[in-house]
Amino acid sequence: MQAHLQYLQVGRAYDQIRNSVCYPNMNVKICATHAGVTVGEDGATHQMLEDLSLMRTLPNMTVMSTSDDTQTRWAVEEIAKYEGPVYLRLCRLATPVIYEEGTKFEIGKGIQIGDGEAGTVIGTGVTVAEAIKAMQILKQEGINIRVVDMHTIKPIDKELIVKCAKETKKIITVEDHSIIGGLGSAVCEVLAENCPAKVIRMGIRDSFGKSGKAEELLEYFKLTAKHIVDTVKM
Repeated sequence: MQAHLQYLQVGRAYDQIRNSVCYPNMNVKICATHAGVTVGEDGATHQMLEDLSLMRTLPNMTVMSTSDDTQTRWAVEEIAKYEGPVYLRLCRLATPVIYEEGTKFEIGKGIQIGDGEAGTVIGTGVTVAEAIKAMQILKQEGINIRVVDMHTIKPIDKELIVKCAKETKKIITVEDHSIIGGLGSAVCEVLAENCPAKVIRMGIRDSFGKSGKAEELLEYFKLTAKHIVDTVKM
């Protein structure tokens, strides 16, 4: 069956996605363009902060959030070949290129960057670049952490999460999304069942977004490299 690509804000079509896409397990791909506070000046009504939570609760739905141009192009090509519903969250903010052309990715497998033992910062989407900046800042101070790019939220990479919990002193999740039901919640669920550990969740704390420049909103909601550095040092 040919894959169907749709570009939309998922909150305005949830019932249709649930009943017409996931329930019959249709081969539909949804690429969401208005997600996170980094949508910017359009403000709270356009900043979808609950999409990962909504989508990962749906049976049959694969949920992804890519971190750079290289990974996004790979994801679009792969989900077109993938059988079944997929939700791909796209970032509207220009982000640094993290990966070289030809880098191999796999749906459902996170990417570990660095091997420090002082902590693990698990990010997704736009926050991965900020986490890498934080890792570089901390390295200059003699604090070595690792970053995990969790580009697939569902199915999430349980093996990598447990590995990092066992090998590092703390787990921090960071997401341009509500801390309720998103990446942080998914990581907590994995660890609660497999390797109990404290998790510090960085994200939007049960509030709507605001109107402003994307960079200013990341600062306002404490999602920048500086705030990740401060959280690692807590």
